[in-house]
Amino acid sequence: MLEFIKMHGLGNDFIIFDGINQDLPDHNELAKKVCDRHFGIGADGMMVVKQSSSSDIKMLFYNADGSQAPMCGNGIRCFAKYVFDEKLVRGKEFEVETLAGIMRPRIISSEEKISFIEVNLGKAYFSSEMIHANTNKEKILNESIEIDGNIFKISAVVVGSVHAVIFVDDLNKIDINVIGRKIENHQLFPNKINVNFCQIIDDTNFQVLTWERGVGQTLACGTGAASAAVVGSILYNTSKKVNVHLLGGTVEIEQRDNEIFMTGPAEVICKGVYYDK
Repeated sequence: MLEFIKMHGLGNDFIIFDGINQDLPDHNELAKKVCDRHFGIGADGMMVVKQSSSSDIKMLFYNADGSQAPMCGNGIRCFAKYVFDEKLVRGKEFEVETLAGIMRPRIISSEEKISFIEVNLGKAYFSSEMIHANTNKEKILNESIEIDGNIFKISAVVVGSVHAVIFVDDLNKIDINVIGRKIENHQLFPNKINVNFCQIIDDTNFQVLTWERGVGQTLACGTGAASAAVVGSILYNTSKKVNVHLLGGTVEIEQRDNEIFMTGPAEVICKGVYYDK
């Protein structure tokens, strides 16, 4: 039996296990089982809490298909609420070790069910080498690709995880289940990529749909929202502080001092025991 908590950040839902005080089986297989919405608990991803030798705490993140991901924006807000509530860290500001580097959450407000959390996501990186893109170009910024006879202007960036950002005039005309999947698996990205379709409402408001690598369409993606905000400020000179409206709600993204700050909710859904076979 494994104790777990299920949480969500704007509808992007996760299962969190304490990997410090209980022994867990193989993480990749466990993620596939517990994230299954019919035979498991059901979630977009799974996180494991571990001790860290370099930070206050360590977060391991796994997609619903069992693959490991460097980081997750909505996930780290939920992770931060959990370790704070369970007193696994001290204070309202702390460091979290992830495969994407050290993230720095700050608890703004905290109640039993819902908390609001700001996370310093660090810097954005456009290097094709970091993105593992199949190109000789140093970066992919507003480049044209063809999908099913249609031309899309695509930018690729690393903000915690790798993201493709495509600005469009009307999100209602995007079949994300078809186009998102094809861009995720495009030959330009041999390791696959998260895909974000963005529509600018005004200088301080974006609307974003996200197709997540190894998951599919989700209701929200924090690092995807941050990636859209960064690329939008470069290509369209939008504000450095924007509200990004996702299917599950709104997250605030602010660029200051060359770093990216994300602020949004983390909410508890339930706690329980998982019977691992």
